[in-house]
Amino acid sequence: MQFGIFDIMQVPPGTPSRVAFAEHLADVALVDELGLDYYFAAERHFMPYYRTPSPSVWLAACAARTTRVRLGALAYVVPLHNPMRLAEEVAMLDHLSDGRMEVGFGLGHRPEELLSLGIDPAARQPLMMEGIVLMQRAWRGERFDHPGAAWQFDDLYVEAPIQRPYPPLWYAGNDPQAAQWAANNGLSLAVGFQGTEQLLGPCAVFRVAQQERDAPAAHQRLAMMRHLYVADTEAQAEDEMTRDIMRLGDVLAASPREIAGALPEKLSRADARRSVARLKTQEVVIAGSAESCARTLAAVSKRLMLDVFLANPYLTGVEPERVRRTLRLYATEVAPRVRELLANGHPDRAAAAG
Repeated sequence: MQFGIFDIMQVPPGTPSRVAFAEHLADVALVDELGLDYYFAAERHFMPYYRTPSPSVWLAACAARTTRVRLGALAYVVPLHNPMRLAEEVAMLDHLSDGRMEVGFGLGHRPEELLSLGIDPAARQPLMMEGIVLMQRAWRGERFDHPGAAWQFDDLYVEAPIQRPYPPLWYAGNDPQAAQWAANNGLSLAVGFQGTEQLLGPCAVFRVAQQERDAPAAHQRLAMMRHLYVADTEAQAEDEMTRDIMRLGDVLAASPREIAGALPEKLSRADARRSVARLKTQEVVIAGSAESCARTLAAVSKRLMLDVFLANPYLTGVEPERVRRTLRLYATEVAPRVRELLANGHPDRAAAAG
């Protein structure tokens, strides 16, 4: 079992980008120091409270602040990119990071992003498929032509990345059909931000397709992304999250896009506590002490057959000090305890006991 971070660069209203970037770069350096395995960033466009319209630029800055953690995008919205330019960026990043790049591909879950740039959302699947084939061809480091359907190129050359034949590839999405395609084509799969029951389908399809391959890819991973909030005690986590919800309204785990403009009216403490309980029951967030978070995560990991957990510690309204507390407890207490519970083979029993 491996552990990492998924950072969607979610920025509270009023936060200047230079401040957000400095805070998140400090977090990336801490992730590297703590020995976590992965740091992934998202790609988001035309949304006022997200700040990674260019994952490649951001990952270059992260590469300069780290030495060991593997860095990647989950995911590049392939239909928005010229695939040859993206292939060049990825190869460059692989050299800048000394071979630590991971490359996630996605269709783009927000059709508005494509429409804003004059791209027909109905064309996103063929654009992505041909784009991936093109990038894999480009990373051989040889000159070639491409007289394709979506793209036509002549006399192309991209420097080969350090990792051969190319960095590990991922697909980000919860659709079972896409999960099967990822497994059949040697990609890892990242699912997330839905309840465990909803994720059972794509995870099972991915594992079955893996087993049915003539030559299973040993490097393929199955990851889950989910919000994480860790405190020293269960009561402390509940109290802090309750205060956050009372201050911000019932938006603790919501996208800032959904709360643009005036924030909702403050909730009572009783209503806020119910909101915290609902967030945990709906499996929007794993929250509590290190022990309870580890028990929950071990049970989910066993049920979904996960290889990797990617935590998003950036709940709306959580200041940097508490984000870094979550990072430290996650790396030093939660992750080792999850491995211990899985090794003992009884995470479900442990979760029930918690």
